[in-house]
Amino acid sequence: MSFFSYALGALILILVLLRQARVRPVRRVFQPRLPLVIGVIGLFEMFSYADNHHVSSSAWLWVLGTLAVGALGLGVLRGLSMRVWSGNGWVLRQGSGITMALWLLSLLVHFAGDTGQSHAGATGLEGASFLLYLGVTLCVQGYVVHRRALPLWAELGPDAGQPLGVQFTQFTQSPGAFFASFNASPGWTTGQAQGRGAGSQRARDADDPNIIDAEVVEDDDDHGPPELHAPR
Repeated sequence: MSFFSYALGALILILVLLRQARVRPVRRVFQPRLPLVIGVIGLFEMFSYADNHHVSSSAWLWVLGTLAVGALGLGVLRGLSMRVWSGNGWVLRQGSGITMALWLLSLLVHFAGDTGQSHAGATGLEGASFLLYLGVTLCVQGYVVHRRALPLWAELGPDAGQPLGVQFTQFTQSPGAFFASFNASPGWTTGQAQGRGAGSQRARDADDPNIIDAEVVEDDDDHGPPELHAPR
């Protein structure tokens, strides 16, 4: 394999691990676009390597074995080890310490094949098939997390997971002052209300934990961005 292939594989692996450690939403519909792209690139890399090197049947069997054990089996275990919960109208997930330990084990299972396949005259096949291995195991893990998230999506209802809505309200008592309400629930539209209606709307919004309030005041001085308050 070329230096570019190794660098690309290392970069993708780092990005994947960083995404695993962060809190990220789980989409309602399973769309493994990134694993499919990585897998297709890896498939091309593996067959390109096989065209330029002699690969024995035992080496191919070893690769299939690491895919079955490391990519499929450990991918399922990693999907089960991830934390999955619902919050603010979304289903979220985050990798745990066990998830990261299983990632390390997955890498050891895959690259342990280099020692075994060197006797078959196919040194480097594991490196050439790494992106394929990564794409398959990411797809399996993502599908397991998706299946675990389905009951949570059912509890949240069909309207959950909507984009953030914004409503602006102008107050007549303070010319130039606006009150903005950010809500993750559907049905919010951008509009203006004045006088009493604005006050009653703000009172109703005060009890909603999904709303973040921001007051924007026009002034000649530059005081920076508006202040955002955490949900009450």
